Formats: sequence, C-alpha cells, structure tokens
Amino acid sequence: MLEQSAPSAPGQEDPAAAGSVQRTAPRLLVIDGDNLHRMVICRAAAKAGYLPAGAASYDEAVRLIQQGAFDCVTLDLSLGERAGVEMMRKFWVIGHKVPVIIISGGDDATCSESKNVAESLKLNVWESIAKPVDISVLHDSLERLKAAREQAPADQQPSPQISPA
Repeated sequence: MLEQSAPSAPGQEDPAAAGSVQRTAPRLLVIDGDNLHRMVICRAAAKAGYLPAGAASYDEAVRLIQQGAFDCVTLDLSLGERAGVEMMRKFWVIGHKVPVIIISGGDDATCSESKNVAESLKLNVWESIAKPVDISVLHDSLERLKAAREQAPADQQPSPQISPA
C-alpha cells in the first residue's frame, strides 16, 4: 500500500516567500509494515511540512527508491520476511547518505544491535524512536531535521541522496 501526499498545485506559491530562495518540501520515505503506523507517520510528516511516501515492505521500498529520490527515511525494523537490517544493508549498497529515523517496537538489545549495524555501515542515523510512536517526539525530530536541512548551504543539502539503484 502506497501513501503519498499530493504536491502543491503549480503556480501556488507562498507570497511571503517571493524573492527568497525557496527549497522544496523534503521528501520522506516511510518504511513500515504496519498499515496504521505507516499512515500515522505519513500524516505526522505531512503536518511537519514533508512530502511522505509509504512503503509496506522491503520490496516496495526498493521500488520507490528506484523511482525517485528521498531526503530522509523512517525505517521500522520489523518488516515481516525481510528485517529492517536488510533494508539498512540495501542503503549501504546504493550509497545512501540521507538521514534515517529508526522506529522499533523491539527490545533494547534489538535496537542496540540495529544501531551497531547502521554505524558499521556508516549510515546517517538521525534518531531512534520506540513504538508505539509518540507523535510529538516524531514531529520534533522531523522539525529538527528539516531545520538542519534548511540551514545547510544549497550545495551541501542532504537531499536527494537516495538515487535509483
């Protein structure tokens, strides 16, 4: 199941932003096998100013990555047949450099192991958030990430870094 917010209609720009350097809304890939969690994360991301796209599985996430670039990712470590650790390895193979927010309902040992895998692959883990997701914590994390992106010089933007594999 794919959830994606609709982009703004062409020609509808914020008049207050006229004349300033505009950056497009960051694109967020939400990888979560649970429909409800994915939908909640996508809605929270849209409210935080992101353009979210949801993937329910490893294979769907890979297809979306092949179709376009994303500025950041939320990754549930429980993806059914293929664990989030496999998704992290795929990120490494394709040269993923964008921030990843790890979301997990697993115990501390699982989270720690996943974080170690991410660090060994030199992935850009922005934060880890426990399930059930506290929407205010997720929103704050996304806002901090967006602010960091907006403060970075245009030539050092973290997006788009995930490119078609």
